[in-house]
Amino acid sequence: MLSRSVLRSLTHSSRLFSTSAARQQKVAVLGAGGGIGQPLSLLLKLDPYVTSLSLYDIRGAPGVAADVSHIDTASEVTGYPADKLDEALEGVKVVVIPAGVPRKPGMTRDDLFNTNASIVRDLAAAIGRVSPEAHILVISNPVNSTVPIVSAVLEKAGVYDPRRVFGVTTLDVVRAARFLSQITGSNPQDTVVPVVGGHSGATIVPLLSQTEQVRW
Repeated sequence: MLSRSVLRSLTHSSRLFSTSAARQQKVAVLGAGGGIGQPLSLLLKLDPYVTSLSLYDIRGAPGVAADVSHIDTASEVTGYPADKLDEALEGVKVVVIPAGVPRKPGMTRDDLFNTNASIVRDLAAAIGRVSPEAHILVISNPVNSTVPIVSAVLEKAGVYDPRRVFGVTTLDVVRAARFLSQITGSNPQDTVVPVVGGHSGATIVPLLSQTEQVRW
């Protein structure tokens, strides 16, 4: 089961579509059958600025698409199995990548990288081939490493644009707000903590001095 912090993070990321552009968009979720991909697909189906939703996974995507398609919004949902990646990417404006395995107890970031690196590499190659102008949002961990992999693959294909590749680390902001609110007794939804740096223990830097809601 996803924690409330993760769900809040996904909700926040989904809302960005409605605040960043007035145009309607076709969005693909690569890894839609996983623990992050399924609720993310649901949230995107609820977004009025998403007109078409392509759900892809090596297993389970058509079933997820069938369930998500029943939500009473106007967007169309299509699920694609493992051998239909190119079709899932045709005409998309935004690609979200939660594909891969989550970090499990005892796993190092190196272990996680060894598992997810090739998955993200192959997905990036398909994006570069089919939808090179799409905006790419990378969730797969370790984000500090998977984002450079996507960038390198696109650069090799001659279609790299740094303005179109993003690492999704909203979860760090959500966690910082929650942890600080527990200490101060404030409402976490009213506690805004800017976070800079990367998405690893050594590089995440919450800027507590910039938190206006808390009086020190």
